[in-house]
Amino acid sequence: MKPAELTPTAQKIDKLIKKIEEGDIKIPAFQRGYVWKGNQVIELLESIFNEYPIGSVLLWNTSERLKSTRNVAGYSIPDREESYPVNYVLDGQQRLATVYGVFSNFITQENDGNNYNPSLDIFEIYYDFKKQSFLPKEEVEITSNYVLYLRDLIDPTKLISALSSLDKEYHSSAKDLMSRFLNYEIPVVTISNRSKSDVGIIFERINNTGTRLSTLDLMTAWTWTESFHLLEANNRLLAELEEKGFGSLKPKTILQVVSAIIQSTTKTYDVLKLTGEQVRDNWERVTEALRRVIDFLATHLKCIHIDFLPFHQQIICMSKFFDQISNPTEEQLKILSQWFWRTSFSRRYSRGQTNVKMDGDINAVLKLKDGDSSIFDKYNYDITNPMLKSSKFTKGSPTTRAFLLLMAQYDPVDLATNSKVDIGKALSRYNQKEYHHVFPKAFLQKRGLDQDKIYCVLNFCFLPSDSNKRISSKKPSDYFINSVPHKKFTNILSSNLLPVDKNIYRNDDYEEFLEKRANLLIEKLDGQTN
Repeated sequence: MKPAELTPTAQKIDKLIKKIEEGDIKIPAFQRGYVWKGNQVIELLESIFNEYPIGSVLLWNTSERLKSTRNVAGYSIPDREESYPVNYVLDGQQRLATVYGVFSNFITQENDGNNYNPSLDIFEIYYDFKKQSFLPKEEVEITSNYVLYLRDLIDPTKLISALSSLDKEYHSSAKDLMSRFLNYEIPVVTISNRSKSDVGIIFERINNTGTRLSTLDLMTAWTWTESFHLLEANNRLLAELEEKGFGSLKPKTILQVVSAIIQSTTKTYDVLKLTGEQVRDNWERVTEALRRVIDFLATHLKCIHIDFLPFHQQIICMSKFFDQISNPTEEQLKILSQWFWRTSFSRRYSRGQTNVKMDGDINAVLKLKDGDSSIFDKYNYDITNPMLKSSKFTKGSPTTRAFLLLMAQYDPVDLATNSKVDIGKALSRYNQKEYHHVFPKAFLQKRGLDQDKIYCVLNFCFLPSDSNKRISSKKPSDYFINSVPHKKFTNILSSNLLPVDKNIYRNDDYEEFLEKRANLLIEKLDGQTN
């Protein structure tokens, strides 16, 4: 194989247009359609006119044919011979299509059933020499002698003809306009002698001025056929998961699930090695595994929305589990639950090398399937009393999400009414109105505590909004003694994982409360993990 190359060049507009017309540059099927608006077309032309940089175009030069491609801006352009290398546009499609659409004279579009192609009208641009500005067709008098149709600009033969209709006082300006566009050079970076996997890795690491493609975009290209489009299949899956609260699952995570199920690894390099046949043939396995994962999260762990999943990476291991173990025993489900709590209250997935760790989880599942029930015994949570006391209650914190799920396991009841808290409502989507400062915020502010201490994760419990309003900013020595039903005091507090020592609340002792609640939570976590 020839040495790999990453070649930066500067190419003039007319040369790029010629390459497109000859079928040398194509759009891979995974690319989104043309999405620019008329003002963006005008702004690009103004930038070129003023010799401003417009960003680079990233091409992949290869003899390896993708199974489906589109032409720039949907124009009817001939295909090159099968053996002839093609340049696939990885970044810069919108800019390249705009330049071609405005200046090319080949303006017949192909039939498009997917709404990828732009309206041809968007490229009908004129230059008004009186206003010294670029204008769309609908804003000019095309028969006037002070406007020039841009399709006539960079073709010398057409320009000569166009000048005959243009007032002579603008001829010099027209030639200057032509010179500016003909001499403008667009930075083009060409990747050559690279495999599809290499292209994916390169693209993940390169900084582009346009919208970055994701691994999903690249995999869509690799796996595309007339009967299977990964992006569309992914969107259908997400629509189904949305009904169960997991519609915002990241496409990258889904691809890692695909790779974990098919080849027991989640590394990007290996993900991009998957063939179209592998992905298509195993897509139903992937979707079924994810369905079972989400059902397990809801029924066994009361996690009914992705907002409360401590780490998205946990879905990888669970998907492998349900794919490999079709009828798990009660013992195997218990082991999976223990693994979930140990990883939820650890920094396993937040310390880097997460692919290595997920691959370790996958291999552990395979050993569990083969009968090794001790495989996750080496996994331990690493949360401590001081760490809990320094953790802030926030949606972005895995500790907060794990904390809320742990509380949910014990069927909390309303502090004021002793009625069961609607966990389904409280965990259906992150809504801070469903959670209550045990030691009220206003009360702690009066004591001069800072926000981090007031918003400590240990200072929260589930509480419906009505009861929250009743308690409001009352001191704990008031509402715990006067609002919490006396006969059920111990049961009510225990269900919320709150210390049952009344002296803590009588004395408004926040430090003692934090200390004892941290110990209580770790005690309950021990119960879930052993």
